[in-house]
Amino acid sequence: MNHFEETFQDYWFGQPLSPSLSPVFGAEKLWEMENDYSYLKYLYPNICSKLRERTEEECDQLEYDGSIMFDTYPDKTALQQIARKIVKKCSQEDPDSFPADNSHIREMAEIILYNEILFRRNRYRNRKRLYF
Repeated sequence: MNHFEETFQDYWFGQPLSPSLSPVFGAEKLWEMENDYSYLKYLYPNICSKLRERTEEECDQLEYDGSIMFDTYPDKTALQQIARKIVKKCSQEDPDSFPADNSHIREMAEIILYNEILFRRNRYRNRKRLYF
C-alpha cells in the first residue's frame, strides 16, 4: 500500500465517536489539529502570548464571509495596518514591554496575525467541506 492510500484511509475511516453514531468524515482530524494548535499557542513566550490574545480578538471581528481574512489574496497593507493596531493596543496596556516604534515587535505581530489567519482560513474551508 502506498503512502497516499494510507493517509486516505486514515483520513476517511476514523474511529466512531460513539458506538451508535458513525463519525463525520474528517472531523477527528480537525479536532486533533485544533488541539495541537492550541497547545503550541500555549507554549508561546510571554510577549507573544499577549500579542496572540489581541490578534485573536481582531480575527474574531474579521471572521465573516467576505472579510479580508477569507480573500483569495488579502491586501498586505491592510494586514499590516491590523498588525499596527494590535501593537498599539498592546503598547497602551503595557508600554514598557511594547514600545510602539519597535519594528521587531510590529513584525512579530504580523507573523502571529498571518499564522492566525492561515489557521482560521484552513479551519473554515475544512469545516465547510464536512457539510457539503
